[in-house]
Amino acid sequence: MIQKLDINNFFKKIKKIFKLSHEKKKLVFYSILSSGHLNVCSAVGTALLNKFADDVEVYFIAEKVWAEKLKKIDQRFKIGLIDLSSEEDRIIDVVKDTEKSLNLSHIDSIKFLFEKFFMSDVERLFETDKKSGEQIKKIKPDFILCDQILQLPAMLEHNIPYGFIISTNIAGLKIDGFPYIGSDAGIDEKEKIRKFKEDFLCVETKLIKFLNDLFEKRNVKFNKNLPINLPRSDILSIYNYPKELDYFDDELRKTYKLWQIDSPIVPSRIPAPYQLSEEFVKLPGKIIYVSLGSLFSCFDSKIQKLLDTLAELPYKYIVSKGPNGDKIKFPNDRFIGENFVDQLAVLQVADMMIAHGGNNTFTECFYFGVPAVILPVAADQINNAKRIEETGFGYQLSLMNYTQKDLKEKIEAVLNDESLKEKYKIISERIKKENKLDIVVSKLMDYMINKSEEKLSF
Repeated sequence: MIQKLDINNFFKKIKKIFKLSHEKKKLVFYSILSSGHLNVCSAVGTALLNKFADDVEVYFIAEKVWAEKLKKIDQRFKIGLIDLSSEEDRIIDVVKDTEKSLNLSHIDSIKFLFEKFFMSDVERLFETDKKSGEQIKKIKPDFILCDQILQLPAMLEHNIPYGFIISTNIAGLKIDGFPYIGSDAGIDEKEKIRKFKEDFLCVETKLIKFLNDLFEKRNVKFNKNLPINLPRSDILSIYNYPKELDYFDDELRKTYKLWQIDSPIVPSRIPAPYQLSEEFVKLPGKIIYVSLGSLFSCFDSKIQKLLDTLAELPYKYIVSKGPNGDKIKFPNDRFIGENFVDQLAVLQVADMMIAHGGNNTFTECFYFGVPAVILPVAADQINNAKRIEETGFGYQLSLMNYTQKDLKEKIEAVLNDESLKEKYKIISERIKKENKLDIVVSKLMDYMINKSEEKLSF
């Protein structure tokens, strides 16, 4: 007698077999734990999960505070939790020290920043990297995506394929013939580029010794020919920069295995436009968004001076006041805002922005078609300010010595330039249509499945 087939049981068995043969790939983000870096990493992570939720698990190496923030961004993220002996967040204190660098030359400023951010607390870096390596070993990922300014032992000690995310201006790659990070050299100012590179050598020498000592202390071997002071990988590096302002062409991207995306914005994470009161809407004047970023807004005296200067001009302002925002006073009712605002919401209602030029803000302006005047503070903000001006997409001013006349002229130049608005509109439409972030995560998933670099070619 032929036994009757139990269809439901049959499909359960098939699903079980398929599940066993279809283990999810694991991707780990090993990033600097700060807003700017994690903004890009979390965007890539969310884009991966949106397209391949059944095929991939996304992990972040993070301590408790940042773990909670990441879970709020996307509950699907998994955490490789590290427990540090000190949970104190030194970033704000370091940024306060950075204010001392504002009167330095560009080369002395970048030297100062490297000392403060990377070499001032080697014990904490050693502990963070060691415990991160332990989490990577425990998770056993198929791929590591690093958003670090430097190559670190945890990336290499388990012989796991890794790539880089470059969330700063691409000058951070330090490729010969192109401006270095922290330089105000234009793309065609070759002598200025050469001089800055020459002056930067003493920083690189210190960095290489610093890293050699760290690798030795961590007892991790590395390839002596590996460019450990460059944030890129022999497999892939992802950078975010609008195509119209990009330094690099297709040939150079292929040579250095670089993937370009225009902006790390996931459409599903875009909030509703910022809510404006009826009273504010009725006031005359176009809307200008003002922010010096999540970190450098701690320069409350600089922000207060900027707002007092803007009060003399006939516009309306939405202000992100920053961590010391309670010390800042709005000059009149044409100013609204909070200590922290949702930037993606505000950019949807702003006519222009006054920004510090951080890379995330820089690219988000192009995504939403909002032209900017940049008052750079440090590091790659200086590169972005130069780049936006030399390509004709905006203007820059010195945060230390601008005048009301300078500010008025630059603002009016942006707000009254219809051709500039049209250029931004066209770029915004192209970025949204192409959605390169989706293309990149699809290629990355192909690589994790097939381990073939052929899958990485465009």
